[in-house]
Amino acid sequence: MAAISPPAAPESRRQHALSTLRHRDFRLLWTGQLVSSIGDQMQQIAISWHLYLLTNSPLQLGLVGAVRSVPFITLSLIGGAMADSLDRRRLLWTTNLLQMLSTAVLVISTVNGTITPQLIYVIAFIQGGTSAFDAPTRQAMIPNIVPRPELANAMTLNTLLRQSSVVVGPAVGGLVIAQFGLSWAYAANAVSFLAVVLAVGLMRPLPKITPTTGPMWERFIGGWQYAQHAPLVLVPLGLETLRSLLLGANVYSVVFTRDIFHVGPEGLGTFRTVIAIGAVLGGIAIGTGRFSSRPVPLMVLGYGLEGASLFALALAPSFSVALAVMFLNGVGNVTAEVMRNTLVQLKTPDEVRGRVSALSQMATYGGPQLGQLQAGALVSTVGPTTAALSDGFAILAGSIVFGLLPSMRRAARERLD
Repeated sequence: MAAISPPAAPESRRQHALSTLRHRDFRLLWTGQLVSSIGDQMQQIAISWHLYLLTNSPLQLGLVGAVRSVPFITLSLIGGAMADSLDRRRLLWTTNLLQMLSTAVLVISTVNGTITPQLIYVIAFIQGGTSAFDAPTRQAMIPNIVPRPELANAMTLNTLLRQSSVVVGPAVGGLVIAQFGLSWAYAANAVSFLAVVLAVGLMRPLPKITPTTGPMWERFIGGWQYAQHAPLVLVPLGLETLRSLLLGANVYSVVFTRDIFHVGPEGLGTFRTVIAIGAVLGGIAIGTGRFSSRPVPLMVLGYGLEGASLFALALAPSFSVALAVMFLNGVGNVTAEVMRNTLVQLKTPDEVRGRVSALSQMATYGGPQLGQLQAGALVSTVGPTTAALSDGFAILAGSIVFGLLPSMRRAARERLD
């Protein structure tokens, strides 16, 4: 069966992002990913609760994130190379089946009472490794199934998907754990992987990829070699790395809600929810389609807003002001993410898209783990207020410096669709 190219884009550039769901294959992938992401968030809260019940140790609770991030960062370049060499549909199908099987182990061991912290860490490690292949593959598939002018819409919908799952997943997971037990939360995630497996099975064949030749190591670093000579790819990746290493969102949200504003765990939940609400509403605004052809100015603005909001958090006189600031943080986050992904995808040819996507995913999902370490060490050394001021200022200043680079200034004046 011959590969089917994405349908031609409509002439109007002001269609809302939701209109991109009219493309059948993207709608299948997006819907399957939404179900799977909610299931993943349910599992994350279940694992956190389970580990704390088993160990009563905050240190071991925090360790699970590091255990998952190590294989993700280590294997992402290999995952990107495979996404540029193999059938992306089959690769995505395989990774989701492996994650479903590993989650089934959590279900069975929880039901029969044999689960241990060590087993939870092993499953987290395995799933972190499979995500290193899954994430760049999903990202690289999108330009194959939506028209080029609608990439910003697709990235907006993906960001809305992620932020919505962050809001819905933990809430549903908490209810399921309270009413039915931990095993049911794990089981729900295991079943959710079937949504992606089914969606990928129903999609049309993708355009064939011409595998890169040459030494194996050169194939792994092909994304970096390409980015070095493509400023409109390298600069966004640099900005995302800077933001990921300095934002330290989890550390600052916990420290400020408990030690500065004294609002307890309920306040922490509100704090994080407000960030997600800002991201969702910001994504809806971006989804009008008015900005898709000029991503550079909005990307720089989004990163600058994240830095400025962290800086403002340190100066906030009350919890209500802090919530308003964090709402803007969510808006900045979604703006930077959507525009960065749009710019990178527009400027990356298909034969290296998987490997460039791997670099992006390493910065987006691996960087924050190191960022938590950086923020924690800085808070311990100089206190939360000074730490937030310095990290926020560094992100804001970095976004301005990156935005003033000649390549960014030229791109800001051009239509990039």
